[in-house]
Amino acid sequence: MHYPDLELNPFFTWSNRPRILYGPGVRSEVGFEMGQLGGKKALVITDKGVVGAGVCDLVLHAMTSSGLEIAGVFDDIVQDARIDSINEGAARYREAGADCMVVIGGGSVMDSAKAINILIGEDAEDFMPFAEQAALWDSAKPLPPHIVFPTTAGTASEVTTAIVVLDPNAKVKMQITHPYNADIAMLDPELTVKLPPRITAFTGMDALTHAVEGVTSTGAEPIADAAGLHAIRLIFKYLPIAVSDPENITARGNMMIASTLAGFCFGNVMTGAVHATAHALGAHYGIPHGLANAIMLPIVMEANVSFAAERYMLVADAMGIAVEGMDPVNAGLAAVEAVRDLKKRIGLTDTLRDFQVPDDPERLQPTVELAASDSQIGYNPRYLEESDILELIRKAI
Repeated sequence: MHYPDLELNPFFTWSNRPRILYGPGVRSEVGFEMGQLGGKKALVITDKGVVGAGVCDLVLHAMTSSGLEIAGVFDDIVQDARIDSINEGAARYREAGADCMVVIGGGSVMDSAKAINILIGEDAEDFMPFAEQAALWDSAKPLPPHIVFPTTAGTASEVTTAIVVLDPNAKVKMQITHPYNADIAMLDPELTVKLPPRITAFTGMDALTHAVEGVTSTGAEPIADAAGLHAIRLIFKYLPIAVSDPENITARGNMMIASTLAGFCFGNVMTGAVHATAHALGAHYGIPHGLANAIMLPIVMEANVSFAAERYMLVADAMGIAVEGMDPVNAGLAAVEAVRDLKKRIGLTDTLRDFQVPDDPERLQPTVELAASDSQIGYNPRYLEESDILELIRKAI
């Protein structure tokens, strides 16, 4: 397609950390790589699902085979990175005498591990004061060695500076940024083949949401565009294959790369109203983040199209839609339908009603207010009042 005339942001920054290693079986290099970072005795941070699926054992074997001592396994991470489990993980790290960490899991595990490492680096016991600061850039200092193995292709927490943690008492998701995330992200698609099709589907939609919202963000810029648009191409091609043929390493590998690319995209330019509403819905109704994103994505896209039509046309083109000669708004609306069709192909037919979200404005008001105060809402291409947010959520019920 003919590249549209897009206004270039007069100033932007680009963060490109950590180092990435990709390859089926790349876990065999974990001992050598950790040694290069100076780590000798690693606490493994994961969750019980990863342990039960046998995925943790694959990495543990690679650690012992490559000479990296295992200080212990902390597998008490649950859905959403919770302040209480973060504090417990830091205590376990100290008790075990660890000097580094190996992280195996999805977004909640990776976010928890980033927070745990901040506590270790800061010699602190409670993460809440750090969470309340939101941005931890000014006083940030390098942290102990940290290698991460993502086991889903969705959150891209392995490459972002963001940490989303849940305060279970206030039922609020808090967003923190810290410049020192993992030192190395090892993308080993063999670790994702046991992921159930449904989780493969909605974590893949999480990655798609990152890319779409990044490309259409008010902070969008050309480097992020390049990463986000190619992520969209890969997801539309390989997500249906990964769902229907879980052991297809080519599909799994391309989805891991797509997720990482989408992470580089949104991690530098932020997201929008899909994430703002998904954070609030997850905090109040326990909806897995990727699934909340999948539910809200086409609804928010449709509301936004006329406010960033040329950018949604780029998205449509990356999805494989023949947009040449189309009006940009119509191209953007075609992208919305493509997302709905993709969701059907991968079996995601959920609505918010499936999670007992009430179609009642008064009962929804706390969720609306939480979404309206979310840090991502300001990057949405369309300015949204609380009444607009309420309408978006009700359309998803």
